[in-house]
Amino acid sequence: MPDPSLEKPKLDLKKMGFKKAVIHLWTYYKWWVIIPIIVLIIIGSFIHSYLTATKKGYLNIVLVNARYECSEVMFADYAEQIGEKIIVQSDYVVPDNDDSIDVSQEMIANQQKLVTSLTEGVIDICITNSRAISEYGENGVLDLRLVLSEEQIQDLEERDMIYYMDFEAEEHVPIAINVTGLPYFEPAYEGSEEKHYLFLSKYSDKYEEEKLLLEFLFF
Repeated sequence: MPDPSLEKPKLDLKKMGFKKAVIHLWTYYKWWVIIPIIVLIIIGSFIHSYLTATKKGYLNIVLVNARYECSEVMFADYAEQIGEKIIVQSDYVVPDNDDSIDVSQEMIANQQKLVTSLTEGVIDICITNSRAISEYGENGVLDLRLVLSEEQIQDLEERDMIYYMDFEAEEHVPIAINVTGLPYFEPAYEGSEEKHYLFLSKYSDKYEEEKLLLEFLFF
């Protein structure tokens, strides 16, 4: 058995007083406090850097199931025309049609990342297929009437370019624009057999910037 005389007596922090107790705890347990704080600061820094980097563009646009190299040329002419920086990402892959059951782990990860970016307000505009739009639902897409005029909506409707969705409070809400086959989007989708729709994120607050781009593209 260990010799009781060799055991360190337990310290009574209450008897030590506040100042001595603080000094004692800091001397022997400071790294238990410092290390978690450092870890939290590093994580927070990474998140802040990511959001700052992706939010700093005039507009942040995602092209889903597009050619990877297209991000260098898409919207470049418009960005040059207005003298602003537009961030274009084309590395998202999701299931490509309503009947497909072939869903890979990459697709699931992409979908989760895309939903997070949408809800965080990182993405302003997304071009994807109808399957993805239906999965986002009214919680992810913006009513186009908040950005476009009634005349503009009607004009797109007459050209059979409006995609509608039923919301809980209202049916037949215009939420996306059919861009399938349009020459402007050929660098991203030439040769693709699926239809592609442009929608605005419900969590973006860049209404004026989005309106100007849509007018450039469609009117």
